[in-house]
Amino acid sequence: MARLFANSRRSVHRRGPTATRRGGRRRGTIDPCDASPPWSCRGSRSAWPAARRRPARGRCHRDLRRRLRRRPGAALAAAPRVTWARVAEPDDLPGAPPPAGSWRVHLIDVGTGLSILIEGPDFTLLYDAGTNDPDERPLRVVAYLEAELGPSGDGLCVAKGEPAPTGRRTIDHVVLSHPHQDHASALDLVLHCFDVHDVWDAGRPYDRVFYREFVRAVAREAGATYHTAAPVPADRTVTIKGEAITIPADVTWRTFSEGDVVPLGADARFTLLHAEAKAHPDPNQNSVVISVVLGATRVLLTGDAESGKRADPDAPLGDVEAHLVARFPDEVDADILQVGHHGSKTSSRRAFLDAVSPSLALVSAGPRTYAGKRLPDPEVIEALEAVGATVLRTDAHDGACPATRRLGPPTGPGGCDSYVVTIAPGP
Repeated sequence: MARLFANSRRSVHRRGPTATRRGGRRRGTIDPCDASPPWSCRGSRSAWPAARRRPARGRCHRDLRRRLRRRPGAALAAAPRVTWARVAEPDDLPGAPPPAGSWRVHLIDVGTGLSILIEGPDFTLLYDAGTNDPDERPLRVVAYLEAELGPSGDGLCVAKGEPAPTGRRTIDHVVLSHPHQDHASALDLVLHCFDVHDVWDAGRPYDRVFYREFVRAVAREAGATYHTAAPVPADRTVTIKGEAITIPADVTWRTFSEGDVVPLGADARFTLLHAEAKAHPDPNQNSVVISVVLGATRVLLTGDAESGKRADPDAPLGDVEAHLVARFPDEVDADILQVGHHGSKTSSRRAFLDAVSPSLALVSAGPRTYAGKRLPDPEVIEALEAVGATVLRTDAHDGACPATRRLGPPTGPGGCDSYVVTIAPGP
């Protein structure tokens, strides 16, 4: 699939680490945006139709105006319009499904961790939900989901003193990239509070309490389908932290493979690009990587997929990133990239970024260090900017959040720098 993308020559650099854009024109692109500013700030909610419910107080949006994407046998269609806005309070969210032909990608600020919600008019997909910060709580993710999708669950799904929800909402797909706490610690609560149709997990054995609670929650999700890269045991039982957990017959258990394509909704699907069930020394090597197609826009979710040990981005490709580029070159060519391993130098080799050629890069990071290093690494941010990507980060207000009605608990580093990316019909 050939992907043509138009960028402005102008250099945009917003103050602070939340969003950066360095100049330079991408090779082989055209420039229809030169006659007008490439971005604008809306200072008042009244500037938008009430039905759109755009965030207030000077949120910045930028058109990532695209040329047409050719598909074999398909007619040319108008390029999509991609904008984004920072989210810190409930009123910053639309709170309703996007209209037909539109989609949203939510980068949820969980502090030192990762959680991404992809929302269409006819489906929802949650990719990871966890944090490493001791002051963060699983309720952060649930509060965000309820603000966007609607109240769901029971008294455990809201803050103390708030009325319990009276109904339940559905999340169609929940994907656990790999069994690390900063990607999974909130998933058991998500499964408790929402009805989930399909759960995706590499199935790599990991003897930790949070993973045990996740598998327990899957076993209680009657009517769901549990997908793993690991073969289904004959007795449908896994043992974690000394406890044998049997997946009952009312939960379908299936095996998936790399290359499988999963329909999501109208003109939306995802492809499984990497899944490894073997017990590697580091579960990052087990990351479930998916390429999500939303109309003419592609989103690449990599979890903590790596190229190897910490090294400069100019180092050779290796490990999962090398596998992705070699086996799925078309599927990794994406417009929006979730940056691997929170922006660590273990990932995002320049050869990988060249293959992806993202226009928008999502970095979920927080104050907790990884092996003594606070992420993201500056070298990775520079490499992303060098390929023309605009970078959105969740760590701008980790020290002090200025929001008065922060989504989720009032303490902890999360909840202040989420982003919602909207993909809508162009022009």
